[in-house]
Amino acid sequence: MKITPVASTIGAEISGVDLTRLTDAELVDIQCALLAHHVVFFRGQQLEDDSHMEFVRRWGDPVPHPVHAFFGAEQTVGVVFNDEEHPPADGEGWHTDHSWADYVPDAAVLRAIDVPAVGGDTLWTDVGSAYQRLSPAMQEFLLGLSAHHSPGPRFDLEMRARMPDEMADQIVEAFPGRDHPVVVAHPVTGQPGLFVSPSYTTRINGLSGAESDVLLRFLCDHIARADFVVRWRWEAGSVAIWDEHATLHRGPNDFGTQRRVLHRLTVGATTPSAA
Repeated sequence: MKITPVASTIGAEISGVDLTRLTDAELVDIQCALLAHHVVFFRGQQLEDDSHMEFVRRWGDPVPHPVHAFFGAEQTVGVVFNDEEHPPADGEGWHTDHSWADYVPDAAVLRAIDVPAVGGDTLWTDVGSAYQRLSPAMQEFLLGLSAHHSPGPRFDLEMRARMPDEMADQIVEAFPGRDHPVVVAHPVTGQPGLFVSPSYTTRINGLSGAESDVLLRFLCDHIARADFVVRWRWEAGSVAIWDEHATLHRGPNDFGTQRRVLHRLTVGATTPSAA
């Protein structure tokens, strides 16, 4: 196994392993690499849905999307599908998955089935380094704050487009949003990291509206600085595993109507706690 960093603070490519035939020692090495680099990448893997699920189960308990869990569904492989009739959604910015719920996944495992000839990359940013690069005074100020995370009006529209209004009403009522600390402790390493995003964080509690807007804008711009970010160019057979507690991610909508198919599973679930 060879582990090669691909950016200054985040991301490493791992070669020399087959994810369908991992030894226990190799799995531990990958888990350690994820803690160190926050997102790890593999190329040329031959995962199918069954082997994808088997790999995730060796890692931990697969966890369904909160909406699926609300209806009692077990985890299944999620499909990200785009083409001319299913263009990518507008405005998908930086986020941690499901931060508007009680918990976030511990890790996500995404594999590429079909990729555009141009565009379609995914980006991750290192929220621990983003916190460390703040001034001590700002760090101290943020430690006592919490923020509200909301699925937003787009969530309502998506639910009503996919299910009858009565079911959509149940879902929207069940997920009104959630308060989380602005600075959270990583559940394994204890490292502090910023836990706000432009996609889901709507306000910082205890501040005036104007104060909250200014601080949120600053923090979201700061998190997206290029020196905290890694960008991954997908190929068919590529796999990315990322630590949901140490990163935000986004997929720029820069591939138009080209076909793009990714399959995804998440593993583990932890409620963010204050640093």
